[in-house]
Amino acid sequence: MIDQPTLNRITKRNRRTLLLAFTLPIVLFNLEAAQSRPNILFILADDHTTQAISCYDGLFADQANTVNIDRLASQGMRFANVFCTNSICSPSRATILTGTYSHKNGVYILHQEFDGTQTTSNQVLRDAGYQTAVFGKWHLKSEPYGFDDYKVLQKQGRYQNPEFVVKGKDELVTYEGWSTDVITEMTTDYIRERDPNKPFFVMCQYKSTHDPWDSRAPFDTALENVEMPVPENLYDDYQSRGLASQRTTLKLEMINQETFPHTRLQNATDHEQRRHVYEQYIRAFLECGMVLDENVGKLMKFLEEENLVENTIVVYTADQGHFLGEHGFFSKRFMYEEAMRMPLIVRYPGVVQAGSVNDDLVANIDFAPTLIELAGEHVPSRMQGTSIQPLLQGRRPENWRTGIYYHYWQHLLHRDVTAHYGIRTHTHKLIYFHGLPLGMTEYPPVDPDWELFDLQHDPAEMENLYHDPDKSALIKDLKIQLIELKRQYECLDSAYPELVERNKIHFWK
Repeated sequence: MIDQPTLNRITKRNRRTLLLAFTLPIVLFNLEAAQSRPNILFILADDHTTQAISCYDGLFADQANTVNIDRLASQGMRFANVFCTNSICSPSRATILTGTYSHKNGVYILHQEFDGTQTTSNQVLRDAGYQTAVFGKWHLKSEPYGFDDYKVLQKQGRYQNPEFVVKGKDELVTYEGWSTDVITEMTTDYIRERDPNKPFFVMCQYKSTHDPWDSRAPFDTALENVEMPVPENLYDDYQSRGLASQRTTLKLEMINQETFPHTRLQNATDHEQRRHVYEQYIRAFLECGMVLDENVGKLMKFLEEENLVENTIVVYTADQGHFLGEHGFFSKRFMYEEAMRMPLIVRYPGVVQAGSVNDDLVANIDFAPTLIELAGEHVPSRMQGTSIQPLLQGRRPENWRTGIYYHYWQHLLHRDVTAHYGIRTHTHKLIYFHGLPLGMTEYPPVDPDWELFDLQHDPAEMENLYHDPDKSALIKDLKIQLIELKRQYECLDSAYPELVERNKIHFWK
């Protein structure tokens, strides 16, 4: 006969065995689920425009020499029609993180503080069990929030021996070496030292290819003796458009030495000076991009060495596009194609078809929802973008967007670009230069103006068709679509009384 203490011990042991029998499969299932969730490496360049990436087959495809980015595209999907919603660094970065327009996330222009407590992709993924980190250029006034680790450049940062704001440290930390190389090492060190039982979401954000477009050996002389192509509209005189292009100081002959150290001609015409500066500028930009491309290659090699290729989503993009002499311009800001268009390449083995190309309209508000959905999480209702996961799988939803809403708020602040908004469809672009600061800057209003471009017949946007009487029906239709997008994204003109008064005269004119 078994005594009571022995019976209690047997019962307790059986209870533990039974409990283990039920809980072990659950633990193993959760561990397997965590390991099967994809890692995400999000590579964000600065101003790396599609014309400077060879696989986009632009004017500089032969000179750009972006072999590693091209290889990434051959292993994944390249998106041909991706656009930013406000072509300037800080606002675009805030949009990429939040999946919302500037008027929702609070970063309309440069030098505005970003509220990191609002919903962001990194916070959603962190709450879901991802290890999260950001290294490199941040360019949002507040320190990163919702990351397990970060090392970010102070403001714009510098290329040589950059200084970083490091999580947990009060003082700036200087890292010896070239900024692009340093950021790559930070990224790979973090991934190497991570907890292998948890997925990671790491944002690797380079300063390249931002001004002053510095480079290092062996790339700093790579194009020294190479004949460079010249955009057909390098000598644009802006007579076919409104005053916004004439007013701006984005013209290459107006670039200053602080932005880009260069030589000048004496007693030269504007066109002669423009060509002289262009020859220096385009070489510097592309050589800067070559250092960037080399580091993308380092990241891809690292993933291979660590056996992380199959379960890691790699995203390559930039915060916006950039003019490479088109219209005689440098920099970005305008709603014109070169500044508005962004590169986007996504590699996800087993999900995304290698070497595929997508032509659907995608915006940077879509990035955060996409990353969240790819991780198997629910996209917060606050986000205004739409996940492109179906596009990555070769499926286009029936209700996919037919137009993109753009709004540049930074009226005349830096480079004298007029505040404007507009719509970009597959075939046309309508831009409204409303010319009002709307509380974003202290600069005075300017006269409003409209531009309309037929992107199928005039991809370089050289002929403004807005005043063509034969286009009146098209213009009305585009304005209706534009208003619908403004309502959809809750960016209503009624919030700005001065704009309402101006629109009474000019919007339906």
